[in-house]
Amino acid sequence: MYHYTNLRIAGIPCLQFDPPSEPKGTVVLYHGWSSTAQSYSFFASVLSHWGYRIIVPELPHHGERGTLNYADPAALEKHFWDIVFQGIQETENLIAELDDSFGPIGMIGHSMGGFITVGTFVNVPRIRSATVINSSCAWERIEELLRDMRGAPPMTDSGRAALSKRDPIHRLRFEDGRGLLLLHGKDDTVVPIEGQRFFMAAMEPKGISPDQLQFIEFPGVNHQITLSMVQKSVEWLEKHL
Repeated sequence: MYHYTNLRIAGIPCLQFDPPSEPKGTVVLYHGWSSTAQSYSFFASVLSHWGYRIIVPELPHHGERGTLNYADPAALEKHFWDIVFQGIQETENLIAELDDSFGPIGMIGHSMGGFITVGTFVNVPRIRSATVINSSCAWERIEELLRDMRGAPPMTDSGRAALSKRDPIHRLRFEDGRGLLLLHGKDDTVVPIEGQRFFMAAMEPKGISPDQLQFIEFPGVNHQITLSMVQKSVEWLEKHL
């Protein structure tokens, strides 16, 4: 049985999991495509027991905010990036509602939630720690890879320009000791790991410290969250939050 509070922050339905003692900080945890806030209760509960207040927002077209035919490639192509961009804007509004009593702020996101996490990390310097699981920080490149996997036509010039403008690969900064952790299953068949490898290759000339940017590959892991990933997420929070 999971203990949480249903609430709305900046108009967004959320679940809040409170730790057994005074919180060390607050972590915004995002689910992925076809999941719900409710389905991340185990992950949120584990994190809260490490001393963090966990807020799990519901994404548009998910849970109580509606549904889609998630298995339909046409629905994915039509709605994926719109949900990501809306999720980033909503998270910025949500974090703006959190006063100083919420302490330092971190984010963790899986799959589509990882896109929202890194997109918000780029825009909001208040976020001290971000963990991106089975996702991508190179948006233009991953869209190319995903289209190849689906046999979809190439991006239009306008679509490519819109992604490139927002692409974290061009916009990430690591000022003031902020930290970004990337965790990815090597056998991910949903969001291929090549996207994150491409991102890390682009970051290599920048000489970013591994204390601020770290990429861990998990052999034999597909598109799921493992206990080892949870452990690494907690260790990253302990270091940066």
